[in-house]
Amino acid sequence: MWGLVAAGLFALTGYLAGSAVGHLGLMGHPLALRTTHCWTTGPSTTSRGGSTGGDWDCTGLAASGGRTHRITATGFTSYPVSMPVRVAQEPWGSWVPVDQGGWNKAGRALSPLVPLALAVTFARWTLISYRGWRNSRRLPTGSSE
Repeated sequence: MWGLVAAGLFALTGYLAGSAVGHLGLMGHPLALRTTHCWTTGPSTTSRGGSTGGDWDCTGLAASGGRTHRITATGFTSYPVSMPVRVAQEPWGSWVPVDQGGWNKAGRALSPLVPLALAVTFARWTLISYRGWRNSRRLPTGSSE
């Protein structure tokens, strides 16, 4: 049981690390996106009846290697007012805005550490349980330990 939880947390750590690579602009070269059209993914309703603002997705033109590409970037927290907007590609191919603020960058960089610490803890419990089970099978018959 603990092993399955540890495996899930290791997978979450990998996802958060890959997302951080994209949002911090560490993979490849971030591009300058000149947005031509943006739309919201829709507000969601909270349990108290209020609404939260949705994320923005934008499409536009970005120049790379002397050629212009039309790309769609997802996950803007507000309508991108500044032109152009820096975007980078995540390892799985989607384009996301590059984090600008210091706190955003620090939070994004440290986010994989929490599930990693929990995954190591659960993996350790799994190993301890397995060793206890394995050693209990080696006891002589009639032993109380």
